[in-house]
Amino acid sequence: MSAFRRRTTAPGHARAPPEGVKAAPYDAPVPLLSTGIAALDDIMCGGGVLAGSVLGFVPCAGTANEPAAMLGAPMLGGDLSATYNDATYSAAEAYTDLFLGYFTAQGLASHHMNVVIGDSADVFVHQLMGQAESTEANENDHDVVGDMERMKIAWRYGGQRPMAPHRTLPSSTLSSVFDLSKRIAPETIRRAKESRQLKAVSLDTDCAFEVAWRAIEEAAEKCRASSQTQTPVLRICLRSFGSPAWMDMAHTADAVRFLLRLRSLIRSLAMPPPGSSIPPIPTIVSLSLSSYTYMQRKDARNGVNAAHRLIHLMDGCIGLSSFAATPGLSDVFPDFVGALRVYRTPAIGTLTNPSLRASVLRGMGAGSSLESGANEGGAGGGENNLAFKIKRKRVAIETLHLDTDGGVKERRTVPPKAEVPPPQPEAPRPDPTPSSPPKASSPTPPVPRLFAGLGDLRQRGLQMAQNKNASIDRQNLDF
Repeated sequence: MSAFRRRTTAPGHARAPPEGVKAAPYDAPVPLLSTGIAALDDIMCGGGVLAGSVLGFVPCAGTANEPAAMLGAPMLGGDLSATYNDATYSAAEAYTDLFLGYFTAQGLASHHMNVVIGDSADVFVHQLMGQAESTEANENDHDVVGDMERMKIAWRYGGQRPMAPHRTLPSSTLSSVFDLSKRIAPETIRRAKESRQLKAVSLDTDCAFEVAWRAIEEAAEKCRASSQTQTPVLRICLRSFGSPAWMDMAHTADAVRFLLRLRSLIRSLAMPPPGSSIPPIPTIVSLSLSSYTYMQRKDARNGVNAAHRLIHLMDGCIGLSSFAATPGLSDVFPDFVGALRVYRTPAIGTLTNPSLRASVLRGMGAGSSLESGANEGGAGGGENNLAFKIKRKRVAIETLHLDTDGGVKERRTVPPKAEVPPPQPEAPRPDPTPSSPPKASSPTPPVPRLFAGLGDLRQRGLQMAQNKNASIDRQNLDF
């Protein structure tokens, strides 16, 4: 008799998943939660972020092609110290705050318990984006889903009609649609605070890590107490982690210990040990790393890269850059705001990285080389270069590419007027029976003409046809 038994749950104890939580489409011990951006959900784990993960947004420079080990390396000295520019990293912090705002707004829209900790936490919460109207949300959701489906199917089969009618799947309620042109209503924030779904902790003391840990422990205890009657969801948001508000009088080692304790806490909530009386509580942490950690000269003198150590403690890490802070990039990519680099993606309770086989935007869904995920958390060969756009109402993540015709915004259907050569007058046809023999002259090699557009190509074709007709006429006369 086999000693292995299938783990089953009594039907009476089965609960419906809470709002904003869904089961992973692959074998995973924890469910998926949304970041507030559908495209980012696809990048992380193919439709969300695994519960129990620490997701970080870090500032980068240029096209974000530097590895994670080099983010804080210029302060260690060497040749890279001359190329370090603090302004390029500081400009990207505005976009790390924007992505963090989507994460927090999604938690409020899904009625989760949200704990926001950082510098000016109350101001950050009141500046969150508001939800789009129902009609706008349906249109945007349809556009995003349509783009994803078109990327999954070959272009030659995209226009064919389905062979049989299919059922329309209900739209997922995991991710909400937000409007950047709107702000969250103050009444929504007030109700969230009264119902204990939102707690904003501003750091204005010297012992910032102790204040933050007490607020997180208090929220975790409330979730444990209410888990017997319902399934709570805990979201922890750390704004500008590593900034002077966090580490004014502290050392980088304190930030590393704090992140280790926090990751251990959320793992124990999302995956309690066997025999525990507390059911699993979906928990997720999202933080924006401050560029102040790149300039830790105290640690640099000891040969310590503080930023690289903190990134190693994150389950998922996304690098964001600003093209406006790098000369030339804004001209080459005028429609994009910055680059997006996937440093690592969560893989909790799985042997393979879910993003490699489930993500559409990364372009690695074939899974032909899963061992490539051993370096930088799964960013292997064949991965698409990604960038993001900030439109009037939403953020769009797309593959990084040049605009139409290599950087020109207007699509050209005809060559420019300056490139079309003027029509050449037709040369007079020579007399086939000359009265006197022509003078011998040295042959001159033909000079190749440069191609100057479709008009030039047409003129060449007409000239070749005329020369061919002239040669046929000469042959007839000689005959």
